Amino acid sequence: MARRNGVSPPRTRSEEVYRAALRLFREKGYHATSMQDIAAAVGLYKGSLYHYIGGKEDLLVQVFERAMGTLLADVERIVADTSLGPSAQLRLIVQAHVSCVADNLDALTVYLHEFRALAGESLAKVRAQRDRYAQLVAETVGRGVRLGEFETADVGIATLGLLGMCNWLCQWYQPGGRLGPAQIGGYFADLVLGGLVRPTASNRKPARPMSRRTRE
Repeated sequence: MARRNGVSPPRTRSEEVYRAALRLFREKGYHATSMQDIAAAVGLYKGSLYHYIGGKEDLLVQVFERAMGTLLADVERIVADTSLGPSAQLRLIVQAHVSCVADNLDALTVYLHEFRALAGESLAKVRAQRDRYAQLVAETVGRGVRLGEFETADVGIATLGLLGMCNWLCQWYQPGGRLGPAQIGGYFADLVLGGLVRPTASNRKPARPMSRRTRE
């Protein structure tokens, strides 16, 4: 957003409505938040809200699209860059996911808690976006296995483990806490890659010799 004399211009009314709804969805839950609650939060009559939104579900769709849109675009770009090996790609994906959660904490929290509140076409669109992201991660893990860089008995489980670890950040991350997003992302990436990267002759741990009792 452009600045003039170092001061940010005021948000549009539509953006104020979105921000108020996002805060209320996180604090009270989607179903417990009424249109009257949202109107009161921005100083409007309930009927006036419909000049800015089509309804409460439209606001939730906006939350979901903003929560996943940037992350999906970033991961599409990472996976498309085949000059990167699977390990480098997966590290960037984890770091992008962690950064997205940290930068959009309210939106991602609402996304994870209220995913099933949508129905019909809106749900199908959001689900397709979610499934596409999981597919990109799985393709990266699968590529690593095919190239002999990764070793896992189940690409699907490895993918779900990565996504679950990153998504759970919503439950405990505190802005300004002991670790920032870059540090957390690096640590998470180390954990994921530590479990996937195939041991080589140089990094494989030596086999423990059998004890005399075992041999007997």
